[in-house]
Amino acid sequence: MRATRLTRSLTATFVVVATAAGCASGTVAAKPDPKPTASAAARQPAHLTWEQLTPETLVPTLSESMLSARTLTWTTRTNGPAGPTEQVVDIDMVQSNNRVNVTLPEGPVEVRSVDGRRFVKAPGTKGKYFDDTKGDAGLPTVAVGVDPVRPLRALYGAVIAVRLAGPIGVVGDVPAQPYEVVVATSRLTDGLGDLSGGVPREQLPATVSLTFWVDQQNRLLRATSNIAGTPVEMTFTNWGVDAGITAPTEQQITNTLAGG
Repeated sequence: MRATRLTRSLTATFVVVATAAGCASGTVAAKPDPKPTASAAARQPAHLTWEQLTPETLVPTLSESMLSARTLTWTTRTNGPAGPTEQVVDIDMVQSNNRVNVTLPEGPVEVRSVDGRRFVKAPGTKGKYFDDTKGDAGLPTVAVGVDPVRPLRALYGAVIAVRLAGPIGVVGDVPAQPYEVVVATSRLTDGLGDLSGGVPREQLPATVSLTFWVDQQNRLLRATSNIAGTPVEMTFTNWGVDAGITAPTEQQITNTLAGG
């Protein structure tokens, strides 16, 4: 059952549209994020126990939990050569609808994909949404991943060790067990995705270590990497929560762009 659901495919990339006068990429100021805190007897019942994940069970177990949730929020933060960046994706894995929020130098950008239509709200859309479903408005684009299972799926068959990485801590007020996940990069078929920190697969070291924080329901709450000096943090929140991803109303849509 797990192997079958693991192969379920979502759209791996999504296009975020910037303003007509904007640029194709941008940096954002990463918001401070409370790091997982060490376990404390006053905060955590002594009877908490975790299923021990292994190289064979890590990917299918965590992927199954994610697919079962159906909806969640996926936030990725990096701090590479271009500076700190952040993207937030609300995803409905049943309807394949999503909402992406990024911040460019020109201002915040929101892109909604609902029932096959793409709506963009950016500084150049005068505070409303522009229907750019056809993608022919001549707007610069930024590629943003919207498949939250992809970072897990990419590791299938490449995990060679899973070790406890410390005591139970707290991630977003939820008890979580940290694991060190060691990956043999020669076994990767699709790279590490955003967790690679922009390093091409052929330039990755022979092994890389990731840190996964997993709760009692086998939900991946946080994943971090630091490859070639580029830290990456992914957080997964709002499990099973309806994100309200709906198409804008007619009153919220504009047919013109600033300067158009």
